[in-house]
Amino acid sequence: MRIVNSIYPYPVLSIDDEDYVNTSIFDVEFTSSPATTFKKAEIHCNFILHDGDLEKLVKQGKAGFYLHVENPRTAFRKLYAVKKGKNTFDLEIDTDYMRQKVEITGLLLAKEEIDGYMSKSVNSELYGSDYIFPTLNIGDPLAVAFTTNINIEDSDSFKSVTSIMKVAKSNTDYMIVNPDGEIVYINLPEKQYQQYVKYQSMQEVILTMVILPALTQLLNYIVINNSSDIDGQKWYMVIERKIKSLDMDISDLMRQDISALELAQRILDNPLERSFEEIRRVIESED
Repeated sequence: MRIVNSIYPYPVLSIDDEDYVNTSIFDVEFTSSPATTFKKAEIHCNFILHDGDLEKLVKQGKAGFYLHVENPRTAFRKLYAVKKGKNTFDLEIDTDYMRQKVEITGLLLAKEEIDGYMSKSVNSELYGSDYIFPTLNIGDPLAVAFTTNINIEDSDSFKSVTSIMKVAKSNTDYMIVNPDGEIVYINLPEKQYQQYVKYQSMQEVILTMVILPALTQLLNYIVINNSSDIDGQKWYMVIERKIKSLDMDISDLMRQDISALELAQRILDNPLERSFEEIRRVIESED
């Protein structure tokens, strides 16, 4: 017996139908992290699968988790594969293609041809006790989660700020900020630069240790050189535009209505708070 209102010609595990027994579950949990100066916003996806036979297919590499992402506003559509052995996936939000709202669907798909597959979890009242699946081809769904709509903020992701600040290696003894060009170079001593590269995964901590003091010095440089011809440089225009987006003006800095340190923290959206939170997560993960 086959369920007549199924959109698939064979049983597919999903919350919204009765193809499988109640103890079998397939779902995806979503959490999000906002954009910062150092990285784009992300949606963290945790795939949940409770079904012995389907889990076996995943372990054998015959099936895998996938994420289908669609944005009607930009006609963007893409299928992301989750790395074998993983049940989590971090979706980076590219605001060039993902705007206002994205539709995300978690899938369990066949990764190779599967012939003669049987599952003890298939609803025997609908399909009988000895149901054999038809031959499954690559890409055929085995489980489907609800489509989830996630709102995307079209706010500035700070990409413009980081685009004018580059970290480089130098033979100096201390960090030096060089604004003499279209972009600003943050020159680190060789040993510190190696540590910077090694610990790039701790992005918020690096942001606070390297970018924040460099930006503070750059703002002080603007105050000291307010009469020189720097307003035509790319980095200056980007910073000025960012300050205006905060409902402020660069003249506030010139008049010292706000300090360079406070303004740098505002531009970077309070990086100290995020850095301490990142340190806390690292410490807890090691316990």
